[in-house]
Amino acid sequence: MNETENNRISGLYRLAAFTIGAAGIVLFLIYARSLLMPIVVSAYLAMLLFPLVSFLEKKKVPRIIAIILAILLSVAVIGGVGWFFTEQIRGFANDLSDIQARFEQLSDELTVWISENLGVKDALEFNDLDKKVFEYLQRNASTISGMAFNTLGSLSLLVLIPVYLFMFLLYRDHFTQFCIRLFRNQTSTRVVEVVSDLRRVIQQYISGVLKVMVILAIMNAIAFYALGIKHALFFAVFAAILNIVPYVGPLVGSIIPIAYALLTKDSLWYPVGVFIAMNVIQTIEGNFLTPKIVGSNVSLNPIASLLALLIGGFMWGVVGMILFIPAAAILKKLLELSPATEVYGFLLGEEDHDFRRKHSILLRWMRRSKQREAEEEENEKE
Repeated sequence: MNETENNRISGLYRLAAFTIGAAGIVLFLIYARSLLMPIVVSAYLAMLLFPLVSFLEKKKVPRIIAIILAILLSVAVIGGVGWFFTEQIRGFANDLSDIQARFEQLSDELTVWISENLGVKDALEFNDLDKKVFEYLQRNASTISGMAFNTLGSLSLLVLIPVYLFMFLLYRDHFTQFCIRLFRNQTSTRVVEVVSDLRRVIQQYISGVLKVMVILAIMNAIAFYALGIKHALFFAVFAAILNIVPYVGPLVGSIIPIAYALLTKDSLWYPVGVFIAMNVIQTIEGNFLTPKIVGSNVSLNPIASLLALLIGGFMWGVVGMILFIPAAAILKKLLELSPATEVYGFLLGEEDHDFRRKHSILLRWMRRSKQREAEEEENEKE
């Protein structure tokens, strides 16, 4: 067996090992998502809270006390948001009877319109839709209760997040030393620099998303209050929070206030106004706010970001769509640490505009050289 055949067989073995390893990682991420999700969320929160903990430690606050204070502050913020939504939903529930009456009225009008204009005598009985919904709920009570218990089981995992968060912040130096030992081919200074860079990327990404969320909530609230939509603040904040879910979030955040305006207002101009306002705000967010505030902190090219979005949605659902983009940025930085995988990190990164500019200059120079050579040959023939 010659050297060429040995290299070919060795390449096939490496390809098979890579394929099996990649498939194993994908299966592990899918089936262990209930275990991994709180760990990943805790890691992101630890990076976000690190500046606060570091600030408290510089003020001579013991590390454990500083971590506890930071966690309590984050719990208070999340609890405040939860309290806000609870109070808003209570006020929203008081309007359900009026919404139901308006829905029945619109159903009757739609049924009459279908019968008169489409010639359908036995039109859908929209006026009985609410009764059918209640009958469906009664028939499927066991299934719905099972879904509720599953939801409670998922919420119970949230208890683990503060525990993981505390551990990540407490042993952050130990994790840095682990990275130094893992990448022995790099200097410790280089590894610490990359770890700090990763922390900075996640901090800026999350803080940027939160800033965009606050600005969107303010813009939505101004638009809804101007249109006279009841519970404007609730719909504004709800749509802003949903905006962190790519594609699906903005759509749902727009449909709900449009439907509410349709059911509570006598004129169609109100839902049309909400539709126009939401589209204008989403255009501003997509073209100005997110690029300027969040920017290219993750340093991923659009193809890598889209793949991370799709893979995250496939593996972990909506949560994965949120978590996998910064995870891809972390993977890119880790790949750049090793010479053997550095090229893959380059593949995930943004385009080098200087290279494209220099390359285009070189191509123009080569074309001009060929043109001059062709002209000289023609002159010699003449």
